[in-house]
Amino acid sequence: MRRWSLLMAAVMFGGAVEAQSPAADGVVALARGDYPRAIEILKPLAEDWRTNDQTAQFFMAGLYDTGRGVPADATRACALYMRASSNQDTAIGREAMRLAAAAATSQGAEFNEECQALSAIGFENQFEPVTFDLGPGHFVVWTLAAATVTYEGRTNRVQTGLTIPGSRFLPLRETDLATGRTRSDTRHFVELVMWQPAGASQQQWRLMWHLYEVVRDQIVGVDSLGPLVTSEGDAPPPRDAINVRDYVELGVDAEGHAEWTALKPPFARTQVIESDAERREIRDASLARARAQKAVDWKKRLDVGRTPTLAYVDAEGCGNLEMYGWSADQAEALLLRTSAIGSTPQPMAVDVARQSAGLSVDVYVYAAPQRFDFCSDARTAPDPNLPPPETWHAVSGVITLDVSPPGVRSRMPYLRRATVTLTNLVLKNSTGKTVTFAGPVRLSALVGSHTG
Repeated sequence: MRRWSLLMAAVMFGGAVEAQSPAADGVVALARGDYPRAIEILKPLAEDWRTNDQTAQFFMAGLYDTGRGVPADATRACALYMRASSNQDTAIGREAMRLAAAAATSQGAEFNEECQALSAIGFENQFEPVTFDLGPGHFVVWTLAAATVTYEGRTNRVQTGLTIPGSRFLPLRETDLATGRTRSDTRHFVELVMWQPAGASQQQWRLMWHLYEVVRDQIVGVDSLGPLVTSEGDAPPPRDAINVRDYVELGVDAEGHAEWTALKPPFARTQVIESDAERREIRDASLARARAQKAVDWKKRLDVGRTPTLAYVDAEGCGNLEMYGWSADQAEALLLRTSAIGSTPQPMAVDVARQSAGLSVDVYVYAAPQRFDFCSDARTAPDPNLPPPETWHAVSGVITLDVSPPGVRSRMPYLRRATVTLTNLVLKNSTGKTVTFAGPVRLSALVGSHTG
């Protein structure tokens, strides 16, 4: 210990240990310098994830801290001090907190992360730190608390956050897949498989599967699945009793997309893994939309009798072909519905006046900004203190529909990209007033799902 010897601590804190405490005999053995006997008693009590014996945790931490009777292990010492500090109403708890904080301060942030992870998960976790070499200047070091990626001189440490008490880990597995149409794009995947205790009795175990992708200096969480299988008992089955490939496989489909396949019910299915480019496109669009909404003055009030602008900054889609776009102030929206495209992949022009069947275009002008979701059945109730929107219906004009083949999103192959161009549009409101827009007005969105 940093402040006093273990013997002195045993003498000073011995009075705080009740005679009936399971750790009492261990503290007595420690006070007389009988380290083997002290360890025999204290270690099982301190390191059992199901119990919380503060006394055993504190004194066993001191043994790891000084290397007396056990190999010195600063991380285990810190983790046990952390666990012993859970009750600050005792002298032991307060001293344990001081020693844990001192260790974290002196050893640094990464040490503190490993200490906290070990404290939370427990000491029988069976985790094996490993380094995966992914290519020249590209490797990842995976520890209990985090994965640290080095790529082209940059280093990035990412906490995995899988700190379920009592978890037992199988060895990590890294898989390289040659993807893309020419199979020239190598992607790196890491599977983390762990038994997690479940149930109040803590006698049931669930095998959980987590998949990550290493992209340059980033760790990307791809998917999680489980329980793949369950087991009963004080401990899960031995590690060599489970072959993860009996449950989940990684591979590449005919189009060159990476995919995983769950082999057994109830999860049996194949799931394409989206590419880095797709993830960045989705992320950038989401961030841009969040910035735009943050800039909206949601308290603004407007005249619903104003003329529509048909100036739209974003769009969303759903259904066979249902799209809506909205203005920057989110107080105007255009909704287009059609069943005219069928499965035709070629662009087609529709004359609104002559071919109105199956097609409608409506523009809604609101008295206040709205959060639009025309695809959802569960829409926000209108504000009773505001007038209803003015609706303008398209009675003339030309609408050009350009719809891509399905497959623009690897994980949702049914989706298509639809681009709609409106020209010479004539709108009429409920009073018979008309307005004409030469255009063009363009909207583009993914369609094919009734959930957007």
